[in-house]
Amino acid sequence: MQAFDRDITTGITGHTSLYCIIGMPAHHSLSPTIQNAAFKKHGIDAIFTAFDVPKEQLKNAVYGQIAFGIKGIVLTSPHKQAVMKYIDKIDKMALELGAVNTIINKNGTLYGYNTDEPGAVNAIKKYGLERNAKYSIFGAGGAARAIAFGLAHEGVKDFSIINRTATHATELVRSLKKRFGKISVRSFELGARESISALKDSEYIINATNITLENKKFSPVDKGVLKSDMVIFDANYAPLDNKLISDAKAKGCTTINGLELLVYNQAVAFKLFTGQEADYDTMMDAALRELKKRKK
Repeated sequence: MQAFDRDITTGITGHTSLYCIIGMPAHHSLSPTIQNAAFKKHGIDAIFTAFDVPKEQLKNAVYGQIAFGIKGIVLTSPHKQAVMKYIDKIDKMALELGAVNTIINKNGTLYGYNTDEPGAVNAIKKYGLERNAKYSIFGAGGAARAIAFGLAHEGVKDFSIINRTATHATELVRSLKKRFGKISVRSFELGARESISALKDSEYIINATNITLENKKFSPVDKGVLKSDMVIFDANYAPLDNKLISDAKAKGCTTINGLELLVYNQAVAFKLFTGQEADYDTMMDAALRELKKRKK
């Protein structure tokens, strides 16, 4: 395991609590910047760092949390599902989603949680979550599942799931119907004519795929579909001004970028770590400053 920390601070002692994010890779994560800013803001004697952990070392990393007294771990790809077998007690929401992205060490007992669902819901609520609106979600993986389940828990009842692999979209639809009963939810293959009609009828369009990740050329949505009264949410934050978000802004849509999702996720994790409500503005400001540094 290789350790990284972009926010080493003075005053670290043997009493300083340790938190981290693990993944493969994890060293690029903004989580250390965001969490360390929150610890400083709240006067908490703690430090948050990052470790690159390959799949074959996951078990050692998790049990090392107990050995080294690490108070909390955030997990990113590819560990969210595989880690579940090493955790003592898993929260109901994490079990429902089939993924854990936060582990809390309570006196040697490991508790697993998932912050993706509440993080996504909180990001949308900031701009107004309409329960009676129609939602189209691109993707059928872990992020899409967390967003769809989160919205369904909030009372949203009308979904279109659009994905490259139609069978995966169908599986997510089946899970939603099984869990929430009489909701209107459909699946479409990406690019199908029926999916375009569903998008045009939607008030909310959410991208939970990697189509916009690290590029400004591609978008899952033709800009001709976009209307000014739509809310457009992209789960990716690199780059912040990807084509979907740029097209949506040009059309006058309300936009939510992936950095807001990340910060809200980390705010939920911070509360699990400390029992305190995180200062959202402090976390967001730290994330934006770090992204600005990385562009230089």
